[in-house]
Amino acid sequence: MMSDIDQDPPRRQFETLIPLINVVFLLLIFFLLAGTMTPADNVAVKLPVGALNDAEREMPATLLVEADGFVWLGERVVDPKIAHGPLREYLADKGMDRVAVKADAEASAESLLLLMEALREIGVKQVTIVTERGR
Repeated sequence: MMSDIDQDPPRRQFETLIPLINVVFLLLIFFLLAGTMTPADNVAVKLPVGALNDAEREMPATLLVEADGFVWLGERVVDPKIAHGPLREYLADKGMDRVAVKADAEASAESLLLLMEALREIGVKQVTIVTERGR
């Protein structure tokens, strides 16, 4: 007489992963849609009032850097290597310690760094580099 132990156990049916894949794709679609929704336009948001009025703030002195590296101080053009003295005079005449720099895209980094070093040495407190918004 043979015992039941000698028999092979019954095989389990092959489990498919298709339902799991379907759930994962549904979750992916849900999160893609939920992440791209914008807030409704009819929501009323009261913006805070700023402490500074930009219209009353003085605009910084603007320096232009040409493609060849020369710096425009108002109507005067100077080489950035010798710009310390003229920069000090220009900013003292305007009574400003803030500067905006508009550099040509073709200007060398060396000329811009020389100008920044000169501005630091004469005690400029804030330098803003003006750029165009990328597309």
